[in-house]
Amino acid sequence: MKHSFSAPAAAVLLCVMALAGCSSNPNAIEPNPLPDFDKRFDVDRLWRSGAGDGVEESAVTLRPAVTAQRVFAADIHGRVYGFDREKGKRQWRAKTGDRISGGLYAGYGQVLYGTREGEAVALDAETGDELWRTPVSSEIMAEPTSNGLLAIFQTIDGHVQALDAETGEQVWDYETTVPNLTLLGGAQPVIESGRVYAGFASGKVAAIELETGAPVWERRVAEPTGRSELDRLVDVDSSLLVENGGVFTATFQGKLAVLDWENGRPYWNKDLSSHQELSSYLGSLFVSDSDGLVRAAEQRSGSFLWQQDKLYGRRLTGTVVQDGLVAVGDFEGYLHWMDADTGELVARYHHDGDPFAGTPVVYEDVLYALSADGKLAAYRLEERD
Repeated sequence: MKHSFSAPAAAVLLCVMALAGCSSNPNAIEPNPLPDFDKRFDVDRLWRSGAGDGVEESAVTLRPAVTAQRVFAADIHGRVYGFDREKGKRQWRAKTGDRISGGLYAGYGQVLYGTREGEAVALDAETGDELWRTPVSSEIMAEPTSNGLLAIFQTIDGHVQALDAETGEQVWDYETTVPNLTLLGGAQPVIESGRVYAGFASGKVAAIELETGAPVWERRVAEPTGRSELDRLVDVDSSLLVENGGVFTATFQGKLAVLDWENGRPYWNKDLSSHQELSSYLGSLFVSDSDGLVRAAEQRSGSFLWQQDKLYGRRLTGTVVQDGLVAVGDFEGYLHWMDADTGELVARYHHDGDPFAGTPVVYEDVLYALSADGKLAAYRLEERD
């Protein structure tokens, strides 16, 4: 079944953030040196393992995935790994040969990923064996998601496709228009309360019926402005947070905003540029912007509560929350933790000499980080006396 607002762009061109030609390019900013701060927490590395070659020097994001039993990671050469979550011991390796893009999803006994060649793939989480492989409309640059019955994949040409999680057969295909020029990336769709919420390179967010793929609403978060196509980039590449009755999102060169999850009505928006993961904690929203500023906003009003500027220009990952602290990674392989109430820096750890392959993942108060050269590690925090 296909629901379409209009035909997709004939050819999607990619604007890689690392290229000097991209507007708001964070690499053009002189990074701040590592800041001094009063250390309030010790960082305990629980284990460290190798997960292939990582993403090397590509602009691809490969965020790991975590379940109660395992941590899953992939590299740019198509090797997928399953590790024991407690000890970090490798349990299997699958040599898929795929150009994996966007990151992994793990759950319901499966590991899902998409490829640059436009294929959706499911592996068995216990063994790494391939379960199914399905061609989709174009390359997949966003993490997939699943509810165990339907696996949801979003392609860079504006399609959101639901596949039967057991067989990989297409159930429905939602389609909307996207611009010819987009960032190299995508926001992971979110399944919540019988709907799929998805963000697009057009600066729009859509709510889609989970069972049928029928559109519920589609709303623009940010309007393209400027004379060139680069200036008009307003991609929704940040993760969508769907909670407390709202769909929270950020756009590149656009807005930090929240929409009513029932009807898409906008509640508030703030001028901000981000293409990274958002996180939340106790009614606050945390975002690292394209310049390397980390901010906290009140979910109900959008009012900024604090801004941490000591990491300015350090090409930050998205934010995650661990033990009530906000964590980010930077381009030199450092992890930084901030107090969620004040934004003060409280801990730091040098994970690796390379940047991160994606935003770290937190599961049961343990943070899992993967570097661009394939170093995977688990960290726990301990408050100092």
